Amino acid sequence: MHKNFLDFSEKAILITGAGSGIGKATALYLSSINAKLLLLDINEDALKETLSLCNDQCDYLAIDLSDSHGIKIPVQDKIKTFGPLDGMVHIAGIPYLSPLKTLNTDTVDKVLKVNTVAALELAKIFTKHKNYKTENPSIVFISSVYGLVGSAANVAYAMSKSALHGITKSLAIELAPKHIRVNCIAPGFIKTQMLDDVSGSFDNEYNNRLNQLHPLGLGEAEDIAYGITYLLSDMGKWVTGTILSVDGGFTAQ
Repeated sequence: MHKNFLDFSEKAILITGAGSGIGKATALYLSSINAKLLLLDINEDALKETLSLCNDQCDYLAIDLSDSHGIKIPVQDKIKTFGPLDGMVHIAGIPYLSPLKTLNTDTVDKVLKVNTVAALELAKIFTKHKNYKTENPSIVFISSVYGLVGSAANVAYAMSKSALHGITKSLAIELAPKHIRVNCIAPGFIKTQMLDDVSGSFDNEYNNRLNQLHPLGLGEAEDIAYGITYLLSDMGKWVTGTILSVDGGFTAQ
């Protein structure tokens, strides 16, 4: 008998950014395959909405991930009551489009704190003794195609996301003796509210070009959720330190 790798009934997963977009889609899919989920987001109302659609094993924590000093205690306390984790996925992130000459360093700092520093803080918490289970634990970070290719007026966001690639590879080596796998997904443009918010500043010509840059078209949030599930599952037990492009062919050109 082959094992059903998509039965997550024995797995407990922490997901950031679970209130919307890719985070919400990931929560709903993992819940549908029986995972126990700890959902994090800054928006408590959105978290409650996601939670209401998940199975009854799930819980949430409303938290501001830009407060790097305020992450550790509430997350650790929540894990104590929730129970040890099999995996964590850092999806929460904020975009920032600005050319170099108008770059605001305070905004850059916030982008880095949410997109990058929070990833490190959560990894530190996850890897603490008794916070994770020892059977194929897995960390997944969500970066962006703009961590792999250049884009004008995108330097701060690209910096925050490409940093996750270096973090992924270094942590994969550092944590391999503990058998903790660390991987990253670099999504292309996904049809979410974040894309709507950003693309509102683009003209029609740019939006049409954006569509053409994805040979398979723009992605759905579920497309990333499926990739995340693979990396969390025992199907990916020999995969670590990789950057998986899930981008409809964007970076193939």
